[in-house]
Amino acid sequence: MSHSNVSPEERTAALITYLLTAFLGIIGAVIGWAVFKDKGPFAKDQTTEALNWAISLTLAFIALWVVVFVLAMVSPKLAIVGTLLYMVLALAGFILSIIAAIKANGGTAFRFPFALRLVK
Repeated sequence: MSHSNVSPEERTAALITYLLTAFLGIIGAVIGWAVFKDKGPFAKDQTTEALNWAISLTLAFIALWVVVFVLAMVSPKLAIVGTLLYMVLALAGFILSIIAAIKANGGTAFRFPFALRLVK
């Protein structure tokens, strides 16, 4: 979805929120959402998307941590696999947040493929 009439202020708000999310995770998303959600419809949409993405990633990290903990109890070698998955999840979260920042800065709304839509 492209918004040709998106103001530069809204684009910047979305860009900053996605960058905060990429580097600070859920804390950055909450800050960006709280500060920029009222800047306009595009900013609200994209800051909410960033927050939902950060919540989804946080839940995935918690679930994976539990899995790694259980695997470590069974076999330390299995815990290594879980730890590698943890790193893949972190890298994917970072890369997708950067892609979202680039798209939002261009005025195009970004949707994360596996984000739970908990915040409306």
